[in-house]
Amino acid sequence: MPDLTPAYDIHRSYEDNYKEGPFIKGEILPRTLIRKRKFLGFEVNSLLGIPAGPLLNSRWIRAYAALGFDLPVYKTVRTRAMPSHPNPNCMFLKVTGQIKEDDFGRPLVATDDSPSRVDEISITNSFGMPSRDPKIWQEDIEKARGVLGEGQILIVSVVGTPGERDLADDYAKGAAFAKEAGAHVIEINLSCPNVVTKEGSVFTDSLVSSAISKSVKLAIGETPLIIKIGYIADLQCLADMLAANAPHVNGVSGINTLPFAVIGQNGAPALPGEGRRIAGVCGAAIRQCAMAQAARVVALARKEKYDFSVIGVGGVMTTQHIQDYFNLGVDAVMSATGAMWDPWLAYKYWKETNLL
Repeated sequence: MPDLTPAYDIHRSYEDNYKEGPFIKGEILPRTLIRKRKFLGFEVNSLLGIPAGPLLNSRWIRAYAALGFDLPVYKTVRTRAMPSHPNPNCMFLKVTGQIKEDDFGRPLVATDDSPSRVDEISITNSFGMPSRDPKIWQEDIEKARGVLGEGQILIVSVVGTPGERDLADDYAKGAAFAKEAGAHVIEINLSCPNVVTKEGSVFTDSLVSSAISKSVKLAIGETPLIIKIGYIADLQCLADMLAANAPHVNGVSGINTLPFAVIGQNGAPALPGEGRRIAGVCGAAIRQCAMAQAARVVALARKEKYDFSVIGVGGVMTTQHIQDYFNLGVDAVMSATGAMWDPWLAYKYWKETNLL
């Protein structure tokens, strides 16, 4: 069985990965760039990126930018420090084929068995959207922007935290901090199943999500704004959410992980700690749901003539999956789990297509 070693060591804590990662072995080869592409008003080398999650700090941004991911998203930050859920944060899952809507509500089983191929990897993802103090991450975002090459842009993911101020105001404050630190583009994370408070599910509420996107857009002005959404099974609900947010946003990214209860072989919850019964599922098994939603968002955007870009995310494990997303009509494609286990994914796509 091949040894699939991810850049993020799932056997170590979030803090260890933050301080010592990424754990990438092998030589980073240069690309010969032929032409630039347009994305949110920027000229970029390619339309490939890493979504919010794996890129924990500027060191991770540097590594993956050098590997050819020209649209890196800095892991979600908050207006106050927040610790990660305890280890384990990622576990392999026993999943055969693709998750379908009929599977929703059923638990998935964690396993210690490592898949033999990248395109078979499905994992839990349970971090709880941790964040350094703004002073720390602002300094690091400035550093991250400085390590990017020509034709690369820094996208910073922001989430609001319920508490001292209105949630929309907190999103806006965090977005303003990220812009001040040097973000080319702001992404607001409206979807994360790994938190127990309401900031993880606001994408399902058209009124709340649009109030947040409006508040953030007012705070960041001309800086492009992306919203990151989760899976919405009901087409009318998806249409309503897009209609409510379209006036304020420049891009829609999705999907985030799919929420599932994750259990061990003994039937008990696999992840220790309060509020972790439901975890995010990502990797190969969510591709069917993710692509179905991407296609719906593209279709709705064309029908309603919305002026926003669509970023396809979810289950992108191989170069063929990248192309499959582009065939749907999305404007950019991002890979998290696939790029964690195969950091050379963008380079392979460039080599195959020679179009980047």
